[in-house]
Amino acid sequence: MNIRWGGSVWELMLVKRAAGTALSNSASGGYSTLLRDGARNLVGHADLLDGRRVVAGLVAVSVVATSALTIVTMQATPHLKTKFRPAAEDTAAEAAEATSDTPIEEPEALQGRRLRAV
Repeated sequence: MNIRWGGSVWELMLVKRAAGTALSNSASGGYSTLLRDGARNLVGHADLLDGRRVVAGLVAVSVVATSALTIVTMQATPHLKTKFRPAAEDTAAEAAEATSDTPIEEPEALQGRRLRAV
């Protein structure tokens, strides 16, 4: 995957390097393939690998994981609905009782004469 921007070509690459080493800082602000140890001594070069294969692999794994999660969710939904339905029905019954036709008394400050629309 090449991306051209500002006269440069950008490529997605993976870096393979030995443990305990780091990439050298480049003068352009990026990194070079030179490997340095903890004391900043030059110890070799890093291997650059094609990143397209890794991206394709990650996409494939993501698709499989998403599909599996969707299937599990679809199979579990009816069981969860029946498990939580009685609690929802109880809540609905309590709400119906709370909104029954019981008259509500107004505070004394609101009783008396009121304005009417004409």
